[in-house]
Amino acid sequence: MLVLAGLGISDEKGITLEELEESKSSDHVFIELYTSIWLGNVENLEKIIGKKVRILKRKDLEEESSKILDLATNKKVMIFIPGDPLAATTHSSLIFECIRRGIKFKIIHNSSIFTAICETGLHIYKFGKSVTIPLKDKTRGQIHSVANTIKENRKRGLHTLCLLDIDVENNKFLMVDEAVTFLIENNIIEEEEKIIVASCLGTKKSRIFFSEARDILLRKFELPAVIIIPGDLHFSERDILERL
Repeated sequence: MLVLAGLGISDEKGITLEELEESKSSDHVFIELYTSIWLGNVENLEKIIGKKVRILKRKDLEEESSKILDLATNKKVMIFIPGDPLAATTHSSLIFECIRRGIKFKIIHNSSIFTAICETGLHIYKFGKSVTIPLKDKTRGQIHSVANTIKENRKRGLHTLCLLDIDVENNKFLMVDEAVTFLIENNIIEEEEKIIVASCLGTKKSRIFFSEARDILLRKFELPAVIIIPGDLHFSERDILERL
């Protein structure tokens, strides 16, 4: 059996009672930390569940996922995942393989950045397709994709959630000012345009800033962070944003 368990968007304290119960009866417990930034500590998580937690690398779940699935055929395997377990397509692929191979599976959902962004006051149903702003060495070929998605969302009056690209295994993280520079230099937004930055949502360091892009370039934000390009603002959305 394969159990995919979300850790939420803060730290190890985001574990649910259901996850705690499932972990205690698991034969193997893993955690992947490459799809998003997690503010927790693996050793603290091990103390909570009373078991060793092995860290999975990207290749373990993408190139060599069959090894994990082979284990899950006869054993109970649990994988902790920052945020919600099905926010990344990698994990959805694991579930597809479980179905194909007849392996039992369970999904335990948790908080995700895709809902936490409503802390900004924006309405969840007014968000269009999200984009990922690429790291500097991966911009080629992605500029048009990002620009076209934001353009289409704007046409429909929808907000755009911009995720910041990361490469944890190579210690590369796109910073907010780099992402805003990318948007301005590629004529996706104007310097005078008001955008939103949400940093460390779900934690004590949570910070939301609504200002012109050129002002945001002068500020420093901790990761994890996201940028939101607003569409047509409802009066209630605007009222909250202007009070932040």
